[in-house]
Amino acid sequence: MKYQSSLLLFLTASSLANNITTYRVGNTIPWSPKTPGSVDQSTIYNGTYYLSDRTNAGVHVVNLTTKTQTALITGFATNFVNGSLSPDVSGPNGLIVLPDRNELYVGDGHGTVRVINLRTNRVVANISTGSKTRADEFAYDMTTGTIVVTNPNEETPYVSVINAQSRTVTSKIMFPNATELEQPVFNPARKEFYVSVPSNPTNPGGEIAVLDLHNNTISKAFPVPQCVPAGIVLGSPNALFIGCSETQIEEFGYAASFIMDMSTGIIKSNISGVAGVDQVTYSASTGYFYASAYLDLPNPILAVISSNGSLVQAITTDNVTAHSVAVDQASGLVAVPIQKKGIVLYNLENGTAAATSSGPLARPTSGAGRPLAVNGAVLVGLLIVTWVMSF
Repeated sequence: MKYQSSLLLFLTASSLANNITTYRVGNTIPWSPKTPGSVDQSTIYNGTYYLSDRTNAGVHVVNLTTKTQTALITGFATNFVNGSLSPDVSGPNGLIVLPDRNELYVGDGHGTVRVINLRTNRVVANISTGSKTRADEFAYDMTTGTIVVTNPNEETPYVSVINAQSRTVTSKIMFPNATELEQPVFNPARKEFYVSVPSNPTNPGGEIAVLDLHNNTISKAFPVPQCVPAGIVLGSPNALFIGCSETQIEEFGYAASFIMDMSTGIIKSNISGVAGVDQVTYSASTGYFYASAYLDLPNPILAVISSNGSLVQAITTDNVTAHSVAVDQASGLVAVPIQKKGIVLYNLENGTAAATSSGPLARPTSGAGRPLAVNGAVLVGLLIVTWVMSF
């Protein structure tokens, strides 16, 4: 009787583990009009995927219901340095949806922000931020209609603060010691804007700067040792996922990304083995962070990470084109641009339990993104059966 009960427990544990959701390749949207060599950020809003593509000088618009590209929003700057397209002076770059206004803000070369009406997919306004180089990445506070955009490639990098109603720059916050700026993000719970700063003399490994928009200053900065941070995104109100860039690997010989408690600035999770990251995102419906680790070693991956910092799944991608990731908040569907294939959509489905450790894991053997770890519940079940049978 003990054996039968334990066997039932073993089977139940296996069944529960197999209900954990993981990702598989769903659909692929071919590149149009041509395969890009330089893309930037992406987002999903209202069942539509948007991707900045500098090679095609436009934003791809993909209907996620029909899995087809419906438009390419053009009119962006294409500038070359030494014969190569330069992201520093070209566009489109970072982008963000203003859901209450049904608008898409997109960074362009020469410090220009393009405002796109999402009903017509047309540029309806151009906002100059005053820089010679690009306007790049965005954060938005919907309650006040405040937008923050980085001007990361100026001699003195700065962020521009924009009023969404008037579509004008109201102020600038300078970063005199920063080498560059990366992703900003708004925390509605704390009513704070954060900016990812890759490096400065005080914190050579990078920092997360907290902005004071009332005084147009940096109110405080939390160091991120040996990271050189790029993409950041909030999960819970105080949990900031920080993706460390390829420079971390090159300068520090170390690969990890982090989750920081923004109430204290303390690193509470270390996701070892995930680095070379650019864009990151989060889904409240799945509870997962997604990090486009395009220079992760030994292969570029899309890292799927639980809210407690465990590496759930690593999906093989390809080169620098795959430094962008977007997630559908309703369905959990994930989109990644992969140069050799197109815009690849990954669907959630039931699968074998993945790892619960935040340490490094073996990489998958194919782009299908197979789960990476031994099913822990099955192992527990086997141990229970072995223990009971010993009596």
